[in-house]
Amino acid sequence: MSLLSPLSLILFLPLGAMIVFLYLLKLRRKERVVSSTMLWRDAVADIQANAPFQKLKKSLLLLLQLLALLFLVFAIARPFIKARGMSENRIVVILDASASMQSTDMRPSRFEVAKSRTLGVVRDMGPGDTMLVITAGAKTRVVASFTSDKKALSSAISQLKPVDTGCNMRQAMVLALSLVAGKSAVPPRIAVFSDGGFNALSDLSAGNARINFIKIGRSCDNVAITGLDSRKTLSGDQQVFVGLRNYSMRERKFNLELYLNDQLLDIREETMAPGETRQEILSNTSNLDGRVTARLDISDDLTADNTGSVYLTKPRKISVLLVTKGNLFLQNALNLDTRTQLTRTDSLPADFGKHGYDLTVFDRIAPPASLPSGGYLLINASAPQGPAETGESVERPSVVDSAQNNPVTAYIDFGSVRIAKANYLKPKPWAVSVIDGEKGSLGVAGAKDNRSFVQIPFDLLQSDFPLRVGFPIFVANCIDYLAASPGARNESSGVCIRTGQPMYIDIPPGTEQIAVTNPDGNKQSLKVTQTPLIYDDTERAGVYKISGKGIRNEFACNLASARESATAPIAAVSVGGKEFNASGRPVETNRELYGPLLLLVLAVLSFEWYVYRRRL
Repeated sequence: MSLLSPLSLILFLPLGAMIVFLYLLKLRRKERVVSSTMLWRDAVADIQANAPFQKLKKSLLLLLQLLALLFLVFAIARPFIKARGMSENRIVVILDASASMQSTDMRPSRFEVAKSRTLGVVRDMGPGDTMLVITAGAKTRVVASFTSDKKALSSAISQLKPVDTGCNMRQAMVLALSLVAGKSAVPPRIAVFSDGGFNALSDLSAGNARINFIKIGRSCDNVAITGLDSRKTLSGDQQVFVGLRNYSMRERKFNLELYLNDQLLDIREETMAPGETRQEILSNTSNLDGRVTARLDISDDLTADNTGSVYLTKPRKISVLLVTKGNLFLQNALNLDTRTQLTRTDSLPADFGKHGYDLTVFDRIAPPASLPSGGYLLINASAPQGPAETGESVERPSVVDSAQNNPVTAYIDFGSVRIAKANYLKPKPWAVSVIDGEKGSLGVAGAKDNRSFVQIPFDLLQSDFPLRVGFPIFVANCIDYLAASPGARNESSGVCIRTGQPMYIDIPPGTEQIAVTNPDGNKQSLKVTQTPLIYDDTERAGVYKISGKGIRNEFACNLASARESATAPIAAVSVGGKEFNASGRPVETNRELYGPLLLLVLAVLSFEWYVYRRRL
């Protein structure tokens, strides 16, 4: 115990002396001369008792008054003890719920330890404290609003579970700062329970908030699947790439198991040095069709990154109709794919709707008002049923960004492409921009009603795009995306996405409701309000099953995050240019004891009054 104002104890001396002095002056008798004291012995004894300093003998009232003064002066000196937790009016707790918090270097897991310490902060809340609890995963959630109800807070925290996604700590911190800004004269406290596996927050301003970073985690002993993808070679063969990395500080030996639709396909023995990165390739898979799953048979800190899946489609012939006045670059790029059976024409055939082409390319020629089911690549052309509305015309537009996680624009650098003229596009609600210009989109992709589209609003022959190495890749991506079976669309390669990303499900006509079963076996019914239907509850790694009228499909979610797999905790975080060092426990704060002392003062004075009344 310590005192915030120890000099206040000096007040006891003058105030105590004043009480004693007043007690000495309590009785004032007049002296009289009498003939005998025989009858006045009791009076003489009383006079002796009230003589200076004799009046203080056996005086319970005086002792009680001095004791009350002692407690009062001690309260004025502001005694305090160091208490775990926080003694603030408004407390915000941010719990990192990302995949790395499932690491078992702390038992039973980092997340359970973080929950336990948060519950400790709840128990140590003062009478006037209120707390808000936020979880930070791919999504930010407020699990308990500002409240002083310890039971409600404890119940909400106890039910929390981590997710298999990254940590969007920036979104959580922005929310926390906005909720406490200017709400109280007392600087608010924000406690972050995390292992530090998130991007820097240097662009944020903490204001007057006091941020405490409570480090959760001790070490890193983890081997991860950092990437899983499939590629088609120009010869038509398919290859599966499995990226591996040993994040631990010791050599690890394990088996890499490969499955096709849950049937064992191959086992490879792996030995990896500390920090080693490796890529395994599964070739000669052209005849494979279905889900290929890679699994690490290893005991390490994190299991969420030990499994991943990718989908392979058995090659089939793709009928392609190219409608153009002449574009040798485009024609050659389409012919590079050994699956394509290309038909070229300079005008749309009258019986176009009867052929059922898998892919139709309109190059500078307007499509008809009504299009049958299939895939459509619109180059400097627009259609009423297309994915975008045409906007303003612009000379020499610049590409500022492209969606690398979209199958149409993956692995292509559009930043240096030079375009003479284009019309900006405005994507429809069911489509997304895959190439962004300064004031609008320069590329849109989407699927609706069994029709899939990619629209490019500029003439290829008035750009240098056909001369770049990314052009044949772009055409190959479009073939894969547009000629795929219309069961599901997403924003990643094939039908596998990263955890936390939305899944775009193309719904057949007439289907009003579908069900999605997640990797934990929980089934969720969804009412169809649009197509494609956006499903964003993808926070668990594994396989999701889709079922409904006219649809039966599946997709896989993979963690594949180097930041989450590198589970070594960091020593400090930076917010707004300020560095906050990590602590292994909640910050200790001053718990003042003046409240109980004032109650003691009242209790002593009440007892003193009771004794006084009994003597009357």
